[in-house]
Amino acid sequence: MHKDAIVDAVPIVDFQGIYEDSTTKNYHLGARRELADGRVFRYCRAGSALTRFVAGGNDDQWSLTNEEPNDAAAIGATTMTVVNTAATVNQYEGGWVVIFTSPLQMRYVTSNDASDGTDTTIYLDGGLEVAVVADSTWVTGYSSIYYDVTAPNLSSGDEAYLTFVAVPVCTVASGSYFWGQTWGPCYGVAAQTVPGSAANQRLVYFGDDGNLWDYGDLTAGTGAQYAGYLLPRTDSGSGDQFYMLQLSR
Repeated sequence: MHKDAIVDAVPIVDFQGIYEDSTTKNYHLGARRELADGRVFRYCRAGSALTRFVAGGNDDQWSLTNEEPNDAAAIGATTMTVVNTAATVNQYEGGWVVIFTSPLQMRYVTSNDASDGTDTTIYLDGGLEVAVVADSTWVTGYSSIYYDVTAPNLSSGDEAYLTFVAVPVCTVASGSYFWGQTWGPCYGVAAQTVPGSAANQRLVYFGDDGNLWDYGDLTAGTGAQYAGYLLPRTDSGSGDQFYMLQLSR
């Protein structure tokens, strides 16, 4: 395993709190942090500027690889090369690689070396069961879902195809690292109807802009991404946006 392989624990020394972003990467991507108040956070990299309490989505699509590798990898190998001309060290830690052998193989990427200008070596969490044949075996790969956490681009037309993975609790600059909340008591902004304004509508969903939809809004409940459920009583008719976020425990 690569010496810089991903770890899940947060060091005892607190280099970065949850209410600040950082241009320096202080933890491994995807590192988990659980607070005594029940909130859970994952360490993320912002692919664009993010607004506090507005969800950010995973903007990655086959960024690691989506083609046949130049080099073979033997049965039992825990490393393999993939075609990638510009990878930096550990850019793909926490990602995934899918290898189209028979049977199909899927491995977690613990780390990677910098690209040599053509290929990148990735380190896997388990040995290969079937060999990879150079220039023959198709390989698809994905970066960590926390590597490119991006605000929806409402002018691009792809916002309806974005999956939200974390909610920042501070303002985050593009390219900075931050703790994104994935579970626990959270607050949001109502995109349209304030959630809970009507009886028996306790569930909340993410709208295309990363804000909250009430159950009755547009495709909420029939295709929009589930965000969680309301926490306070709302029989005043005005609803609320304090909710139990339920992305990743």
